[in-house]
Amino acid sequence: MKRRSLLVLLLLASVAAARAGDGASATKPAKLPKATSRYNVGNLPGRYRDAKGQLRHFALKHTTPLYDGSGREIGTLTEPVLLNIGVAKDMDVSGSGRTESLAWAWATKAGSGWVARSALVDPPKPDADPARDPKQPKESKEAMTIDCAAGREKLKGLRHVGSSGEIPEGSGNMGEHYAGRNPGDKDYVYLLLACPNVIRGGVAKDSIPNGEKFIEGLDENGQPITETMTMYKGGDLNQPVKVTFLYGRTATSNGWGWLARANVRER
Repeated sequence: MKRRSLLVLLLLASVAAARAGDGASATKPAKLPKATSRYNVGNLPGRYRDAKGQLRHFALKHTTPLYDGSGREIGTLTEPVLLNIGVAKDMDVSGSGRTESLAWAWATKAGSGWVARSALVDPPKPDADPARDPKQPKESKEAMTIDCAAGREKLKGLRHVGSSGEIPEGSGNMGEHYAGRNPGDKDYVYLLLACPNVIRGGVAKDSIPNGEKFIEGLDENGQPITETMTMYKGGDLNQPVKVTFLYGRTATSNGWGWLARANVRER
């Protein structure tokens, strides 16, 4: 009898271990916090809305290019666009030696990226919050190279919970959203305002071309500023996976933000 009980216990332990995924047990995820540090603050306002609270589409004066964070043209806009609040950038996209103000166009047919405000009808004024994503005390002396395809491979098939603590139905909240977004010679990855482990996080503030250098931010003690969250293989809560985000900037910009570590190192 004792032997049979022991065999049953061993079988149950084996099943539990098989379900543990990367080492965590299947528990219902908690609702997300508003912030985890002064560098990772959620409650992002999202897209501009009209007086009725409906998403506002900004009309174009004419067909116009869409750019990535380096000023490289990645597509063409022909229809009104949604714009992210609190995101702005100045770049010389014409090659004239003069910078101009750009806004972040979200989820267009050409992807998400920068559009010149001068090409929009009644564009919003730049409204980036200087208090969000502050400069860190120190930064690494060594730069890491963005590898969009490697990041996509490491993060594909993963899902994560939203603000309510639930994994939504449909194709949202996917790990690969934080890796290469445009496979091919114009691939890029998003730099985020906040990690997706806070309420209304995971919103892009810029994009970084494949092959560009990323400089890691360090705290007062010289340690990397990171956030590690749980995602789930195929959205299965029995298969948790740890995913880490790094705080820093590109080698050609002083705009700080969050990058999925899978794009430069291990997941």
